[in-house]
Amino acid sequence: METSLNCRLLFISVLAASALAQTATTEPATRAEEVERQRYLLHQTPFDPDSDPIERGLKWANDRHLLTIFSEGWNGLTPTIGGMINQSGFAAGIQFLRPDLMQGRLLLRTSARVSTRAYQMADFEIGLPRLAHDKSFFDLYVRHRNYGAVSYFGPGPHSKHTGGTSYRLEDTTTDFWTGVKLHQRMRLGVTGGALLMNVGPPDAARYPEIQNVYTPRQVPGLDRQSNYLRGGAIAHLDLRDSPYYPRSGGQYYARFDYYDDRTWGQYDFRRLTAEAQQFIPMFNKKRVIAARARGVFSYPNPRQQVPFYLQPSLGAADDLRGFVPFRFYDNNAMVANVEWRWEILNGVEGALFGDAGKVFPRPGLMNLRNIQYSFGGGLRFRAPVTGAMVVRLDAAFSREGFQVWFVFNDIFAAPQIRTGRELSPPPGRLP
Repeated sequence: METSLNCRLLFISVLAASALAQTATTEPATRAEEVERQRYLLHQTPFDPDSDPIERGLKWANDRHLLTIFSEGWNGLTPTIGGMINQSGFAAGIQFLRPDLMQGRLLLRTSARVSTRAYQMADFEIGLPRLAHDKSFFDLYVRHRNYGAVSYFGPGPHSKHTGGTSYRLEDTTTDFWTGVKLHQRMRLGVTGGALLMNVGPPDAARYPEIQNVYTPRQVPGLDRQSNYLRGGAIAHLDLRDSPYYPRSGGQYYARFDYYDDRTWGQYDFRRLTAEAQQFIPMFNKKRVIAARARGVFSYPNPRQQVPFYLQPSLGAADDLRGFVPFRFYDNNAMVANVEWRWEILNGVEGALFGDAGKVFPRPGLMNLRNIQYSFGGGLRFRAPVTGAMVVRLDAAFSREGFQVWFVFNDIFAAPQIRTGRELSPPPGRLP
């Protein structure tokens, strides 16, 4: 299990806020109005001193603003949970976020977090989301990660679960992203930046060091790391009925990048990433079928290779949930996920799901051979005002066993407009 039950306070917060959800049918004009109305309802709800202990505890927490600390924070400072790879342990930190500077024309954000296994991450972002009368935007993102031990089980779809090794991953990225809003739901842009890599022996891990099991011939980039300049283009079309709690519509995303090896000149490649999500409501939208297909395709230049630490991987809470983190690596990957979701309580969903995916060395091998499967079910806990997913609990089976995931992100998260924070892979994936 990825994290411990130390998150019980957050779990109780979600249930509490869900139980106190609004009863009025008039939809507010803005999120701020909705938050104010929720506060009003909370304070107007009569309290019975003879009610059960859970209700008394929830009222005590609400009176001391403990239920809103994660969503509202204090002067832009909020605690933050998660945001690292699935095998990092429980991660937490502090974030400063001000999206309202210059009347919403300037966004400033920075955060730092550390996990129970001493993994570290810090990032900084400055954005101009409403340039040219809200027709254009610009974003600059800087991030540093230091992950002491990342798993590697060998190249290709036929790697063995018994061949597990680990390596240390440290990188620093600086990227910009700018573009135009062709429509409020469609954005096109270009991106560019630098990537500095450091890969070496792990700090401590359950698996042996990668250098003691594999050779540089088997694993490209094992004996040397490169620094890169990269650039590309991005397109995103969002037709969902809600950015936080979609129950109909879909979103479609494509990104092309060119990686230029500035250190050795041996690892130049192009990469195409494409993803489509669709949400199909059933009956009164209390039940939803959510589906996703995602592909990552790499095209090395002649006599060049894709280094293993930049290859896409599958396994863990965000793709093949029945496998351990980073179970499969190769130049290319494809995955499909389908979930049947239904509302149990206000703010609590049940889900049954199936996953299928594979990795492969060349784009021409994109077929149904060597497909890996996993199946399972879980619970989703959502914030009462926005409907955004706060906690996800999944249990999954595969041919290699049983996995349980307790994470703080949606597997169908939006690949939104900004380069670093939102367009980078979800926390469970690399790079």
